[in-house]
Amino acid sequence: MNGFLTIIEGAGKGASKPLSGSVMIVGRSKNADLQIEDPQVSRRHLEIKVEPDGVFVENKSAQATLLNGKALTGVVSLNAGDVLQIGDTKLRFEEGSSAPVAAAAPAAEAEIDGTRLAPESADYRPRAKEEGAPDETRAVVEDGTRMLNPSELPNWVAHKESKEAPKPKSLLGLWLLLILLLLGGGGGYYYWNKIQTAQQNAGALMAYKDALYNFSLSYPIDWTKTDDETGVVTYGTGKEGDNQWAQIAIFTDKGPQHLITGLTDGFNQYKDVLKKRHNGFNLTDAEVSKINNATGMAYEFNTASGQGRGYYLLNGSTRIVIECSSAAAGYPQNAQVFSGIFKSFHFDQYEPQLFIEFPQPDTGQQQLALSDPAELSRQAARHLQTGKMLFTGKDVNPDNLYNSIQAYRTALQLIIASPERLASYREAAEGLSEATRLFNQQMQSQEFEISRAMETGDRDAAYWAAIKLMQMDPDKTADVYLEAAKLANKLQPQ
Repeated sequence: MNGFLTIIEGAGKGASKPLSGSVMIVGRSKNADLQIEDPQVSRRHLEIKVEPDGVFVENKSAQATLLNGKALTGVVSLNAGDVLQIGDTKLRFEEGSSAPVAAAAPAAEAEIDGTRLAPESADYRPRAKEEGAPDETRAVVEDGTRMLNPSELPNWVAHKESKEAPKPKSLLGLWLLLILLLLGGGGGYYYWNKIQTAQQNAGALMAYKDALYNFSLSYPIDWTKTDDETGVVTYGTGKEGDNQWAQIAIFTDKGPQHLITGLTDGFNQYKDVLKKRHNGFNLTDAEVSKINNATGMAYEFNTASGQGRGYYLLNGSTRIVIECSSAAAGYPQNAQVFSGIFKSFHFDQYEPQLFIEFPQPDTGQQQLALSDPAELSRQAARHLQTGKMLFTGKDVNPDNLYNSIQAYRTALQLIIASPERLASYREAAEGLSEATRLFNQQMQSQEFEISRAMETGDRDAAYWAAIKLMQMDPDKTADVYLEAAKLANKLQPQ
């Protein structure tokens, strides 16, 4: 049976994908048959099977999937016109043998968070930091300033000022205004004006800017500050305990330990903080996620009094946690608002976010830690020594720095497999941190070389700069490698 999926709402709107194989994966993974750039979508969210007698869909994610507005459970057949919703993205299934050409899905960022190679037409030149930015100044909130580019949050409508008097939007509204005027005179108009103002403010955003930690986000304009203490800023609406409350809490702190803490490992440790903060805390989902120029751990949770989602980030010696939560009864209505808040998050500085990441121990490493801790220690030391040796020779071969990072990561994976992490943890983590910093710096520099060559029209120089970029990150599945290879192929001398 022939058919295709079309994105009718969300990132990539208008793109179509023919159901050409027997099994098709839809998700956020770059290996998915249909890649969806939506932080609420899992890497492997939907599995679609094409059989002679029909097309069948199954939800493979812990996140909900809606089929025509209802929760999708089990394996369900699709009919022409059916609409699937995953996160903020809607896809319509159509039968037929032809479909519009699918738009290319945006490439995901590199795993190590180096700056990605932009298309040929893009401007590679680094932007300077904002002049006059306050140094070590905490939480500058731009009250009264709406988000400058509300189109980035397509689910919300930016507030528009109007000099015209409020107008009822229907005949029913006109009768309501007349009744209010008869009952309360000018007071009736006053309350009507408050209703209209509330309607206008619905969906409008306020910009929150933290000048100390160099990040910004936006929250609903009608939310008020409920807490502002050292390291914690909270905005919300309603009162906790009723069915209408919702809030965003921003937790920040600074310490040298964050610089040598792995993102996943750090979040696993942070779970203890979450359990103390929330009564009845239960983690329902967590995965590394990219939002704008930030990489963090996106998680969802339930508590005794509500439901929420959060975003855990590390940047150098800084730790940032953004949490949105509400009463469980109001969570479905607030989920879209929370999604918009997270989509607005970004670091203000141009330099890449600095953090380290390494895999968690696998079953074999954990068993080795229990059965032969001495062998575990020897393997960790060997990988640590390899990482140091490759780092020392980083200028000898273009890929030495990349391979150094891999060796340090394996060493750390072994080091934390032991019930009591090995004493070499700090040395390995500091080595990984420095190697990652230099790797990002060199990748940026190499991309600048490509930019400069393209601007001057020197195709040969741009070609060789792209070849060197491929050598610096030899992972042939990495987005940086793939884009550099594409550019090199285009510029290859005849």
